[in-house]
Amino acid sequence: MAAPASLVEPATRPSAELPEQKYPYSDGKILMETDPHARSIVAMRDQLDTHFEARADAYVAGSMAVFYRQGDPNAVVVPDVFVVLGVEKKERRSYLIWEEGGVVPAFAVEVASDSTDRRDATSKRATYEQMGVSEYWRFDPLGVLIREGLQGWRLEGGRYERVRAERADGWHRSEALGLELRAEGRLLRFWDPQTGRALVTHSESQRASRALERERARAVRELDATTRKLDATTQELDATKRERDAANQRIRELEARLRLSDKSG
Repeated sequence: MAAPASLVEPATRPSAELPEQKYPYSDGKILMETDPHARSIVAMRDQLDTHFEARADAYVAGSMAVFYRQGDPNAVVVPDVFVVLGVEKKERRSYLIWEEGGVVPAFAVEVASDSTDRRDATSKRATYEQMGVSEYWRFDPLGVLIREGLQGWRLEGGRYERVRAERADGWHRSEALGLELRAEGRLLRFWDPQTGRALVTHSESQRASRALERERARAVRELDATTRKLDATTQELDATKRERDAANQRIRELEARLRLSDKSG
């Protein structure tokens, strides 16, 4: 979705356009996050990165400066996680809306924390609304600041309206992404209704891979054991066959001697 014109129009004359370095991708401050906050961000990005991996026009990022007014380096928000649809998938140091054809993030998430709770719920939400971000979500991995763990707003007629859970088990629908999502303790879980499967984090994928590798190794060991038993059985059958052949040969020799004995008698 393109941003409202008032947000992307230059704040200065085109001839006075600021050089790129005036839109900083870092403010030089140390980013301090609790473990639940940081892990939640990583888990969200893992799921969304993998889901949109095959789409060349989907860009997933987080903790990145999004500048929404040309010529004004103070017109900036830094979502914990955001998704932009309809732009090139490439590396960026910051996201300048006017350089992306006016395309704003379709989906933004902030992880609730004591230091940002009030701002995220008021002024930052208002900024996202004015920018034209289709959906804005707040996730609380501890369930302290947001009792239900997840809150969402969707643009309806240019204004944000609360997104209500569609099912009693807490699943909400993101129309912007075509996914469902809900708070699962310290994890914001995404679900793909097209495949009927939950999106997985990198650590979950690694655990699944390790489990499959263990299962494969166990299957290989079982096959080796079965092969050894089969080889042993085959060897026993070969030995039995040799003994049978030897016994038959002995019987033929004895019968031949008996026939000679009968003739001589």
